[in-house]
Formats: sequence, structure tokens, C-alpha cells
Amino acid sequence: MNLNTLLSEAVLRKEESKRASMTSGTDFSKLIRMGFNEHPYGMSPKALKVILEESAKSNFYGDFRKTALKQAIADFYGMDFENVYASAGSSPLIETIGCAFLNPGDEVLMCPTFAAFLDMAGIRMAKPVVVPLNDDMTYDLDGIYEAITDKTKIIVVCNPNNPTGTYVGKEKLLDFIRKVPDNILILMDEAYLEFATAPDCVSMYPLVKEMPDKPIIVLKTFSKYYGMAGVRVGYALASPEIIRALDKCPGSMISRAGQAGAIAALSDQEYYQEAKKKVVEGINYLERELEALGCKVYHTQTNFILIDPHMNAQEVQAKVIEAGIMISAPSVCRVSVGTREENEMFIKVMKDIL
Repeated sequence: MNLNTLLSEAVLRKEESKRASMTSGTDFSKLIRMGFNEHPYGMSPKALKVILEESAKSNFYGDFRKTALKQAIADFYGMDFENVYASAGSSPLIETIGCAFLNPGDEVLMCPTFAAFLDMAGIRMAKPVVVPLNDDMTYDLDGIYEAITDKTKIIVVCNPNNPTGTYVGKEKLLDFIRKVPDNILILMDEAYLEFATAPDCVSMYPLVKEMPDKPIIVLKTFSKYYGMAGVRVGYALASPEIIRALDKCPGSMISRAGQAGAIAALSDQEYYQEAKKKVVEGINYLERELEALGCKVYHTQTNFILIDPHMNAQEVQAKVIEAGIMISAPSVCRVSVGTREENEMFIKVMKDIL
């Protein structure tokens, strides 16, 4: 069975979402965490300072409308307030999108990707249609286009993709979006895009205004690049009509600390650019060393790497945990970048295993 088949089946079984059960009884607090795609250098000190200050006021509710946060996001992207929807992380936002647009019997097209999109379809009794990835583990946009039927309601494109780390270039993505029928919602998940270094791995948010007849939602998060996974802030960029549809559905409240912290994070791009340099250095080191060990490495535009160690992934995961490091094993192995010391420790462990 090849890797493409394994990943396709993993998505359908939601194996990624069950990775914690495969290591039941493990005290994660004592492990070096290189399995959840978290930021190894954490959030901006400015964001942390604001979060601590606002947390002290948590006996008071925050802004239910998230006005300041949505305006800060709109200003950052040069968009309007009406183009922004904010939520307590991407996962509840994905569920809100399903609530707004899916009916029983609708079809949702995707390649093997983040399992929350399966939940989005399942909760609304829609049908997820998973198209295999290309041989190089990139999204098969041609295959997705050919799979469109009169029941297709949403197409999900995760770029760069999770769990593969691969991406689709700008021109190919634009060509695909142009030819998709205008009655199909295109859902772009860009949770990891800010880590990308490839010149043609770019955001599709400008299309919200450049292609007003195309129903496009661009999903973003503060969890990954901004190092705020535990704070829970995500958002969507879309047309005012789409945002109004989302507003009609049950949403999620973002804490006052989360809202203030996210605003502060957006204002501290200098910190995040410096942190990104260290993340990219770590990714390059891991890819180089893992290839030297004989692993098949799928070069990434994210803060994690998908690797085939040519042995059972769960066995590798268990041995790495024994050495004090937690990685993910969605049918193959996936490792998140750590600090320099953590990356070197991981490579030493992999040398012992392989």
C-alpha cells in the first residue's frame, strides 16, 4: 500500500484526531512536544504582556462583537470590517461554515487534509468526497475538478496542506478557482501559509475583492505562526454576504485576553519575522538530516515535515516517545520543528532508531 493510499484512508478514519489514544497513559507534560505543529518560540512578548494584563480583568466579559479585533484584522489586510469573521480558533469556525452552507446530501470535495473538514460535513449530514493526492503529495486540483457534481456545495483547499506540508502554486490555484462553477463555495484553509518561503505560495485573500462573483472563504488562525495555539483565535476573510450568513449561525466567544493578544500580535511583525527565520533554519536542518538517514522527506512550506522512515510509523513514534519526544504518526511520521536543541535531540534519537 503506497503513502497516498495510507493518507487517504487516514483522513477517512480520522486517524490524526485519534493520535492521542495511540499513546494513552503517556504524560505529555514530560515530553518535548514535536507532534502538534506548535510554534517552538511562542508568541510575541507584546502579545503575552497584553494577555496577562487582560486576564486579570476576566471577571468582566469581553467584546461580544469582537469589534476591535475584526477592525485590526481588516486593517492588516487592507480590507473592510464587513469582510472579517472571528472565532475561538479555526475548528469552531469550520463548524460554523458547515452550519451556514451545508444541507443533508450536499457534497464536500477535498484531498486528504485536516480532519475537522470531515466533521463539518458529517455534522450537517453532508458527504465528504476525498480525492487522492498527486504522487508528489500535492493537492490534486484536476482530480477535484473532475469530481464536481450537481451536489457539490463546498471545495476545501488546504494550502499549504496538513498533514503533508506541500503546497499548490499561485498560478495553478488561480486557474482552478477561475473554472470552478460560481455556485460552489471555495474554502481556502491557510493556517500555515505565513511559514511559507516559496515565492508562489501566497494567500488567496485578495480574491475576495478581485473576484466578487466567486464565493471564497479564506481561513486564518493565530495558533500556528503567531504561537497562540492555547489562546484560541481564528478568523475568516470573505465577502460581506458570506460574513452575514456566518453571523446568523451560533458562533464562539473569544476571551477578552485572546482578542487583545491577537491585536498585539498583529502589531509585532518584527518579532514574528525573526522567529520565522529560526523556524525555517530548523526545518532545513531536519529535512537535510532526515534525508541523510535515508528517510523519504516531503519538503514543506509549514512548520512540520511529513517523513517516511521506511518502517512502521507507530513503532517509530513509540520509540521516540520512549526517548522523551512526542511526534505524530498519521500512517507515516510527521515531526514539528522545535528549538535548535530539540531538533538536534530528535535527530540523535532517529539515528539510534534507524
